[in-house]
This record gives sequence, C-alpha cells and structure tokens, in this order.
Amino acid sequence: MIQEFEEAILVKELPEGTVIIERANGEKWRLDAKKDWCRWAWRYEEKKVRLKFGPVSSVLINDAGESCEFWTEEQIL
Repeated sequence: MIQEFEEAILVKELPEGTVIIERANGEKWRLDAKKDWCRWAWRYEEKKVRLKFGPVSSVLINDAGESCEFWTEEQIL
C-alpha cells in the first residue's frame, strides 16, 4: 500500500530518467521514471520535494505542484 506524502530530498538526477532521493527517515532510494524522464528534476537537486513512496512505484511532487511517476528500484546502502 502506498503511504501518504512525506518530505524528501531529491539528491541527484542521473541519466536516463533516474533520480536518487533521500526519504524523511534517512533512507536513500534509486527511482526510475516511468516515462522518458522527469522534466523538472534537475531544478530540484538537493532541494525538498514531496514523495508518495511505494514498494513498486512512487510519485514526486515539486513546490509548483508538478508531479512525476517513478518505478521504485532499489535502496542505496
């Protein structure tokens, strides 16, 4: 089940639609965009976003209300 939105940090945008996020609990995860890429992610590197985290898919929303859907790939240790 997908949780409610939490505050997260978009740590880094990587090539081919991949982003690294840090959840409110300190976990870092690699997310892969469901579509080509998240067009606004690069502007939010090292900034706060809202995250609806799920074990299979997740959603990021910026402060302008734009959202992107991602596949939840793997936790980074």
